[in-house]
Amino acid sequence: MNTTGTELDKPDIVEDRPIELVLDDAFIARFEKAADLYQKRYLPLCLRLTNEGDWMNHGRPEQPKYYLQASGAEKVATPLGVIWERPVVTKHERQDADGAYYEYEIEGIVHSRVLARYGWFTGNCSSRDQFFNARGRYDEGDIRKAAFSNWIVNAVTRLAGIRNPTPAMLMAAGLDPSKVGKIDYSGQGSRTAEQASDAISEAMAKRWFAIARQNKWTDGQMKGLLASVGIESSRMIKRNEYDELVAMVSKAPPEATTETQA
Repeated sequence: MNTTGTELDKPDIVEDRPIELVLDDAFIARFEKAADLYQKRYLPLCLRLTNEGDWMNHGRPEQPKYYLQASGAEKVATPLGVIWERPVVTKHERQDADGAYYEYEIEGIVHSRVLARYGWFTGNCSSRDQFFNARGRYDEGDIRKAAFSNWIVNAVTRLAGIRNPTPAMLMAAGLDPSKVGKIDYSGQGSRTAEQASDAISEAMAKRWFAIARQNKWTDGQMKGLLASVGIESSRMIKRNEYDELVAMVSKAPPEATTETQA
């Protein structure tokens, strides 16, 4: 490199193989064949290892977003030869305006022997997780195991390239998107009269329970509220009743609510 004078010469960029020699007709033909195999055979095959119960739809009716759960990740991991060493587990003690809580973080390198790929991935879960708060009772080990599951899901879906599949991709693998569980965060979206009269999903029932818990409703108060509108269990709430009942438990329970034995 020439360092004489007041300016330094910029280093030259050296190409081992000039781009015009790489992108030839033979390369394009091989790439097209690989892309066709990937889209039409590899992806459907990976998704076919799972079933509808292994997925959850976190999107809206007009824009679904399918996320693989730990049960599905485990089914995909074995045939792809996914392996890992013991991960690093870290507990973070946190504090904010709502008080103290903790979060478990899992991190480590995961390999796929079949795909000849590896990467560094993380997973986490906190003591404020909505699912566990909906249960009412859980221990620290549950949070740690959930963080581990999140780590495995992140690793497998990213290594395999099966994140965020479309309904068409699921159907190509023989899965029925209508049988995938749904979580409706907005409570909006058009539904037919038949759909509106169906019972809510398990995930929606857990969300309703979690919202009630966060607003200090007791088991007896929740049962009393449901009984007042002729419903025996949160899982028997109809979709066309759901938004109104969510709005009710989004406020503090009235003092006059009749307690029912849990």
